[in-house]
Amino acid sequence: MRFADKVVCITGCAQGIGKSIAEAFAAEGASLALCDKDAAGVAALRDRLAATSPQATFRCYELDVRIEGDVAATVDRVFAEFGGIDILINNAGVSTMGDFWNLTEEEWDFNMDVNAKGVWLMCKHVAPHMIELRQGKIVNTASMAGKMGAALEAHYAASKFGVVGFTQAAAHELAPYGVNVNCVCPGFVKTGMQSREVEWEAKLRGISEESVVAGYIAQTPLGRLCLPEDVARVVTFLASSDADFMTGQAINVTGGACMH
Repeated sequence: MRFADKVVCITGCAQGIGKSIAEAFAAEGASLALCDKDAAGVAALRDRLAATSPQATFRCYELDVRIEGDVAATVDRVFAEFGGIDILINNAGVSTMGDFWNLTEEEWDFNMDVNAKGVWLMCKHVAPHMIELRQGKIVNTASMAGKMGAALEAHYAASKFGVVGFTQAAAHELAPYGVNVNCVCPGFVKTGMQSREVEWEAKLRGISEESVVAGYIAQTPLGRLCLPEDVARVVTFLASSDADFMTGQAINVTGGACMH
């Protein structure tokens, strides 16, 4: 119960990695501010968590992290209803696929706005409160694609490289105030997002979906796809006191597919 007295704000938690992160924090007693654009999905998650962890408080917030006014208002609501935010998890993310010369400006902006701008906006509005208290933990979800650019994902990789760079810069700026900023870099994670990517990649490369998945596993020395729970365990570690002397780090959760 490492987080029994902590308030954790999580974006992009209605499904996939974010859902597993929320479940991991709830299992250790955290009270959660659950933020997602999918209002129905995040409400369903809140109800499930409340049923299994009645000792904690769970509230849901419909949020588009691309819109600064919405971010500011949501952060204000969370502070009003919880009294603060001890841990911020920036997990909201999107992807599309295509050769970079065929991408539309809309696709480029969509990936950049959610994956990179959304992280900045959440940190922008939460960090001043952490600075005032001189404590806090921020964990951002980057990607293996934030360290290794991949074909068909130039825009996605650019956005995730941005998350890694922003994490390092924010870690420098917030260190004097006792605030740790780190990120996780998941590999080939078995989620609904990956299922869509497998379908897109198979069509773009003219191969079967089974071949795409087999290729992912072949690139992973530990010989399987990453699971959302694998990522959640590293996120909770980075948010815990066990990681008090870590900041500015981009931790791979890739089964060895990325080793730098």
